[in-house]
Amino acid sequence: MSDILKGQRFKLITLGRGLIALTACLCVTAPIQAATTDVQYYRYIDENGVPVIRNYIPPRYTQKGYEVVTSTGRVIRVVKPAPSASEKKRLKTEAEMAKLDAELHRRFSNADEIIGAKDRKLDRIDGSIKILKGNIAGIDTRIHQKRMEAADAERAGRNVPKIILERLESLKVKRESTMTRIKLREVERKTMVEKYDEAIERFQKISDAKKRRSRF
Repeated sequence: MSDILKGQRFKLITLGRGLIALTACLCVTAPIQAATTDVQYYRYIDENGVPVIRNYIPPRYTQKGYEVVTSTGRVIRVVKPAPSASEKKRLKTEAEMAKLDAELHRRFSNADEIIGAKDRKLDRIDGSIKILKGNIAGIDTRIHQKRMEAADAERAGRNVPKIILERLESLKVKRESTMTRIKLREVERKTMVEKYDEAIERFQKISDAKKRRSRF
């Protein structure tokens, strides 16, 4: 074999061995690189206001918010701080208001419909109060009659019959019960007025806000 062929064969063998060594090296280092890339760290602020990066986060800091980062500092995920008590209350209020707003728009298409519903509710309550007050007038009339009967018996020198006294007591209890019902209906009426007035104001505010947004 000539010296030229031997030289070429030596170069090919050397090149092949180099490729094999490079491939082996890549096979060894690839998992290490992948493992390094997959490692996650937690970046948070400690009680002294100092940024800290660790492979774990103490439980007392999880509520304050933190970042999940790679070994190179690339942010993978941001966990926001847990809402405070006042923030939770605000969010709850906003959620409740959103629910009420949705219900308002489901039931009514304009403020006049709310006013109409309010008037109908108040008419029913006022009618009930009127009936109860009429019952009071009837009870007062019967109480007056029984008192007159009791006075007649006393003027005649007789004891007031037990049945009259019992009837008077029964009428007084009935009157007190009816007055309590009237007061409850009046409270209900006041609450109803406030509820519908708030609904009307809220509906108008929402409608005005929508009109302003539609202009842009």
